Amino acid sequence: MFRGRKSEIERLNGFYEGEKDSIAVISGQIGVGKTALLQEFAKDKETIFFEAYETTGKHQLEQLSQLLGVKSTLDVAGFCKEISKRASKQKQLVIIDQYPNVVKADPEFDKTLHEYATGEWKDLPIKLILCSDAFMLVDKYLKGKKAIWKKDITLDMVVEPFGFYDSCEFFGDASPREATFLYGITGGIPYNLSRVACLLGVEGYDEYGLAPIKGDDKIKEIAIRLFLDKNSRVGLNPEAVMATELRELAYYNYMLTTLAKGLNRVNQISAEVEKPKDVVVPYLNSLMSIGVCTKDTAITEVTNRKKTRYSIVNTSTLFWYKLVVPYFDLYNSGQTDALWVKVKEGLKDYMEDVFIKICGQYLEDRSDKNQLPFTVEEIGNWWVNDDEAGTTDGFDLVSLGKCEGKSATIFAQCYYNNEPIEVAQLKSLIEKTKQLHRQGDAFYLVFANAGFHENAITISSAIKNIMLITLDEMR
Repeated sequence: MFRGRKSEIERLNGFYEGEKDSIAVISGQIGVGKTALLQEFAKDKETIFFEAYETTGKHQLEQLSQLLGVKSTLDVAGFCKEISKRASKQKQLVIIDQYPNVVKADPEFDKTLHEYATGEWKDLPIKLILCSDAFMLVDKYLKGKKAIWKKDITLDMVVEPFGFYDSCEFFGDASPREATFLYGITGGIPYNLSRVACLLGVEGYDEYGLAPIKGDDKIKEIAIRLFLDKNSRVGLNPEAVMATELRELAYYNYMLTTLAKGLNRVNQISAEVEKPKDVVVPYLNSLMSIGVCTKDTAITEVTNRKKTRYSIVNTSTLFWYKLVVPYFDLYNSGQTDALWVKVKEGLKDYMEDVFIKICGQYLEDRSDKNQLPFTVEEIGNWWVNDDEAGTTDGFDLVSLGKCEGKSATIFAQCYYNNEPIEVAQLKSLIEKTKQLHRQGDAFYLVFANAGFHENAITISSAIKNIMLITLDEMR
């Protein structure tokens, strides 16, 4: 069952209908749903959809010829001419999935296809889409400095995992707290989401052959089936995804485990993995190039190199390196119950990171719908470093935006715990904002999954620009 992706479909339709648009590149990590998106987009169009798997150039041409329904095997020029012939009668959509496999097998195919796409096909109703889940190969063969396509791409789309709100469509009648965990562990990746939907017995997701979970402890059972049970391998393993892009995963795995522990500055990572900084930084750059990590800067001090730290992008990857890899002996030996005990011990710390991500998405969503007293233009955070202690202190989220046409700064703290938030936490947030020179009006937002104590609700009604938001309201 296809869900979501409304904006992506709109962009693809705009490309398809555009007179000058002719070449698109679609990329995104394994399991993010690129193929399903393109199939949905192409279903009512005259389409040649070729998924190139890793084989020889000769074999690929045999498969292409079979796909086109011609009796003899075409060469590359013959394939292009056949598309031209069909386009003289009817508009053609040509999609080549896993395109780097084509280039690796036959570089001449790449050159000839480019010549036709930028030459003869320019005057014909032909739309060409090249797709891949290998970011490094997309850069090398399609978008990089030496790629012959780089100046001719009219649509460059990176398909991202679903956010919290789209992910909730896969969770059936799960409670807000359950949905928060399920979003975290799946990372919004459609491959994982569809399998969770199957395990939950959501209608339309029975094609994976997974028996629906019975009993009350859905959280535990889904965690086990998705990631903790080595033999089931239901979820998309982050290490397997990285292995398609990177060689020698040893130090990448170590660095990600280090980041997951909260050691996120270059000097901290360097000390932990026992590699000099000039070695650590290229490793981090490689992880950023494939979308696994990101570099964070304080939102009002983007040029301050002393305030640079790194983080893991996807919460599913974070779950793996924070809660599974540290207990890999239990994982390898199949002790799933014992592993779950360890996971539960670290779950609160992990869920705080997930909750902050969801709170940021809440701000973006409500701002887009004009449901806030301000608009959000940029979301980040701000912190100060304590070099002696090796720690940082700051806000969970800081946003820059507008209120009635004037600049506004939005400060937010996100609490994922079991106790209602007291007035002391509100006062702490307001006091902390004095460290940062704000732009325009200030708004103070406190998110809490367990709600708020009566004294916090009372004082917030008396202080201007304080907003208290519960997880139930966010869902």
